Amino acid sequence: MIVIGMTGPIGHGKSTFAAALKELEPRSTHLESSLIIAEVANDMHAVLPKNAPSSFRVWHERTTANIPDPYNLDELNSWLSKLPEILRARVGQTADFERIKLDPLAIEEHPIEYQKLIMHVEALKREPRLASQPITKENKEKYRPFLQWLGGYLAQKVSKSIWYDEIVRRVQAAESQGCELCIIGGMRFPSDATTLRQVDNVVICKVYRPGHLQNDMLDPTERERDNIPVDCTIASNSTVDDLKVTAAQILKDIQSNNLQPNYQASRAKSA
Repeated sequence: MIVIGMTGPIGHGKSTFAAALKELEPRSTHLESSLIIAEVANDMHAVLPKNAPSSFRVWHERTTANIPDPYNLDELNSWLSKLPEILRARVGQTADFERIKLDPLAIEEHPIEYQKLIMHVEALKREPRLASQPITKENKEKYRPFLQWLGGYLAQKVSKSIWYDEIVRRVQAAESQGCELCIIGGMRFPSDATTLRQVDNVVICKVYRPGHLQNDMLDPTERERDNIPVDCTIASNSTVDDLKVTAAQILKDIQSNNLQPNYQASRAKSA
């Protein structure tokens, strides 16, 4: 089985490249750490107390009251206290709540790293139905601040490899089921690459659009991705069809052990 890990800025073509690869190999699967983080986030939402609705107004008032105050550390920590059990069940990780709980001194020293948690809880207060619908690949943009915070925070407080340990487990399960190509999206830390390379036949590609804006560079989950060692770089300032041609060429080059360090998405013939 070939394993292709992808990194690169938000909105620079990683999802399009992954979709092109998936079209080329029907016996493929696409895994993303963000979707595993979303599974944990869904479990976090599920433990928020819920009240049966009598009317929308009453339901909204009661449900909002059950959502923690985004500026009350005791309430936030009460919610986060469910994380050790969730992590054990969802990704097989043992976590000590004393390491996970929010520390006022850390927040004071690095407030920007907690801003996205606060933003999400504020959004739940305004629109509590966000906590009752599952986070999926299709709607995850609505939840991006929370997913970024949760992913980075738990990597810092529990294990740098928390998400990629689970990805490796799922890659191995996919291979045992006959998968020929495993596409891993959204690698953001050098430790992600280190963990992924525990499995065989791994190629890590950076996908980016030259001259295109890079978002969220202050977020720790985005800052470190430029330090990930990659096997090839794909410049994708072109059309979707051009990127599909490039994906086909890269897959062919991997299969023939002839991967090049740089690719430019173009209509160059792929024989």
